[in-house]
Amino acid sequence: MDPEEHAIIEDAFIAGFRAAPDKRAFLALAAIPLVLERPGMASLRLLEVRLDDRYRVGSAAPGFGTRELSYQPLPGTMVTTSTKLTFIYVSADKVEELTLEEIQHADAASPDGDRRHAHA
Repeated sequence: MDPEEHAIIEDAFIAGFRAAPDKRAFLALAAIPLVLERPGMASLRLLEVRLDDRYRVGSAAPGFGTRELSYQPLPGTMVTTSTKLTFIYVSADKVEELTLEEIQHADAASPDGDRRHAHA
């Protein structure tokens, strides 16, 4: 999957997760495993889905011939927003922050394909 397709899927996940009245059911529908089993490693359990909103309200660049920044506040119509999606998994040994793409690859590599939604 190319980066543009992945971004579209991630945006759809974020919109759906925000709107879902039952977040746990949405995770099951989106096939997000509550438990990640990885060979030779401790199981990871989903603890948190983190959505970090960011708003770009200005532009900064190095100034020409000076150490000062060239800064321009953006007009309201040019302010952009982005959301970073992170899944926080824990085990007895560590905390891992995974992207949607990493989870999809980790789950696809699972030897038994057991997504374990009901047994978390």
